[in-house]
Amino acid sequence: MNFKNYLKSKIFKSGGFSIVELIVILAIIGFLASISVPSALKWIYKEDQNAYVRELSGFLNLVRRETRRWGGSCTIKTKVLGPGIEGKGFDLNCLGMNKASRNNSYSQMPILKKTVFQEVNTDFTFTPKGQLSTSNNYTYVVIVVGGRHDLSSGGDNPKCLVVSMPSGSIRIGIYSGGYKYYSNRVASKFNNYINDNSCITY
Repeated sequence: MNFKNYLKSKIFKSGGFSIVELIVILAIIGFLASISVPSALKWIYKEDQNAYVRELSGFLNLVRRETRRWGGSCTIKTKVLGPGIEGKGFDLNCLGMNKASRNNSYSQMPILKKTVFQEVNTDFTFTPKGQLSTSNNYTYVVIVVGGRHDLSSGGDNPKCLVVSMPSGSIRIGIYSGGYKYYSNRVASKFNNYINDNSCITY
């Protein structure tokens, strides 16, 4: 007798399931949920990180194009955001551009969700020719993007962006240094120790 016929016989002949059978079914459902829910959440959190990286890359390319278009300059400074905070992780100050272009650039800046953190090695500027200039004599800008959640087992490798001087070209990769993900991690901060060699492009 297959399972379908077994169910029919239980429902129509004996009037329903016994308490033991209900307990077994609920236990199976609970076991499957305990496996699938964390996996689904981890996938969602990973997609939050990937989306932020894509949006950040698009934002930086937009700012670079706008500086070339208007012959202006834009300085991008990292905001320090604490644990549990959502918001934009940068301040944008543009000169030599019209108000609409400045507002459009700022509106395209991605928002750090509560599941995403970033670390940046330096502030930087796109010049009127769309080239990159950094503070502290850095020859590159590195931005590490990882997760703020408690579903990571051990150290995870976050995503990274490297903006190269002077062209301002962007490459995206995986940061080789393992990071411990946890929900009360600082959302945005400086980290002078991250470097471009650890951002591996596959």
